[in-house]
Amino acid sequence: MAFIRPSARVRRQGPRAAASAVASADAQHPPWYKDHGIRKMMFPVVLIYLTQVCTGFDATLTANLQSFKKWRADMGTPTPSQLGLITAIYFIGTFCGSVPASIITDKFGRKIGLAIGQGLTIVGAAFQGGSQSRGQYMGARFILGFGIAFITCAGPALLSELVHPRMRGTLVSFFNPFWYLGSIIAAWTCFGTSHMAITNAWAWRIPSLLQGLIPCFVVPSIYFIPESPRWLVANGREDEATAILAKYHGEGNAEDPLVRTQLVEIKVAMQQATEGVTWRALFTQKQNRARVLIVMCMTLMALWCMQNVITYYFSPILNTIGITGTTQQTGINGGINIVCLLSAILGASIAERVGRRPLWMSSFIGMILVAVPFTALSAVYAQRKVQGAGYGVIVCLFLYDVAYNIACNPLLYSYPTEIMPFYMRSRGLAVKNLTGQVALIINMYVNPIALAAIGYHYYIFFIGLNLFWLTMIYLFFPETKGYSLEELAVLFDDGSENVLVQGQKVVGETSSDYGVDNKGQASEPKVEEVTASAR
Repeated sequence: MAFIRPSARVRRQGPRAAASAVASADAQHPPWYKDHGIRKMMFPVVLIYLTQVCTGFDATLTANLQSFKKWRADMGTPTPSQLGLITAIYFIGTFCGSVPASIITDKFGRKIGLAIGQGLTIVGAAFQGGSQSRGQYMGARFILGFGIAFITCAGPALLSELVHPRMRGTLVSFFNPFWYLGSIIAAWTCFGTSHMAITNAWAWRIPSLLQGLIPCFVVPSIYFIPESPRWLVANGREDEATAILAKYHGEGNAEDPLVRTQLVEIKVAMQQATEGVTWRALFTQKQNRARVLIVMCMTLMALWCMQNVITYYFSPILNTIGITGTTQQTGINGGINIVCLLSAILGASIAERVGRRPLWMSSFIGMILVAVPFTALSAVYAQRKVQGAGYGVIVCLFLYDVAYNIACNPLLYSYPTEIMPFYMRSRGLAVKNLTGQVALIINMYVNPIALAAIGYHYYIFFIGLNLFWLTMIYLFFPETKGYSLEELAVLFDDGSENVLVQGQKVVGETSSDYGVDNKGQASEPKVEEVTASAR
């Protein structure tokens, strides 16, 4: 298997090994809180964040509705296997929507992809709220899952390509923590409607219909979200791209060095990059194979690191340590959700400061350190019924989620958008979605069987698996902190500082040799043809 391992210098030292043209131009700008462009940019950024709130609400709603007797009756009192299919159909919808979402997002723009995702959410919410049978409910869940594929493909791509380069690491990392906000809103909405009469179907129909509330606000507001400047340049609309970059990155000045530098880099990256690019290119070029394998590995390790067992089989885990009361379990679950949100926000806040590699490694080291006492305490309680061990397991549950969400939540979408070049970005996110949905479906069938068969011994397997993931991070995950999206190409060109773009190369020893001259003015790079063998 051909796989590029980023050079040790690039992998560990990060961007300071070479000067960044964008960073040099950005150094002339005021702090973010004094930058009018960055402040203007926050409104469209928040609108994009709201789409991920929808994802968190939609993804966890069925799990909340399962406690409603009227919902179970209206669904025909489903058996465990039928209940599993009702849950899985949402993820099957996302799986089926991933490739169409990538194609449409590339052809018609990131904004269109986002609008389609939100429109499908409105349709799915209406059908779910009005469903009269299990089949209708499942059809609605499929539509919702299909729409989520568009949101998670277009949203992170648009964020990474639109936001100010100085704020990219932080703002894109904040996208996924909003999933927890949606999850918390869903839980408390269902808690509120659970006080309605036990025979009142509106107890589950109201939360179902509310899935469409945020999209009803976002869809008409799409007008206020700018299109990706990268997509505009790739589609021959350079003037529009310049205007957007000037408004949000150059305080209205189209001749600002940062604006001109970014345009130079974007144009170089787009030369030939959008011609003849197919899905096959993801696997035929070794640089692309490296990117795809990292995205797949990152997705699998975020879903196969024991946290998914904790999330989806929370009640059985608490049952094994003697905590069986509904009030106790819902209280602990509510507390964990809040801790997850706060720790994900913390991770997003420090991603740009500490870098992606340290964040990834800290997360998995933390999970390994917590998993050991978690497993030991679970064993003590299972064998001796020591109450103190049970309380220790609860503490470990909280600590494990903190360690997980420091990196695995905020970097789940931001990291793929950074390591993927423009012409692969939406396809890379589609690969991430496809991999993730397959992993989730496998989890649904394997985890309950393993927990029932071997109990706490199952946790030992994840300790070993997390050690493997940590090794993969150390060996193959490059640092992306401080680079522009176009400069990140160097991480996959055998450590070379020359930016290779689909058969062309920017000549120069470092990225500082192009983009900004010694007077702070933007300069065009020299571009020379290279043969296919040079790739």
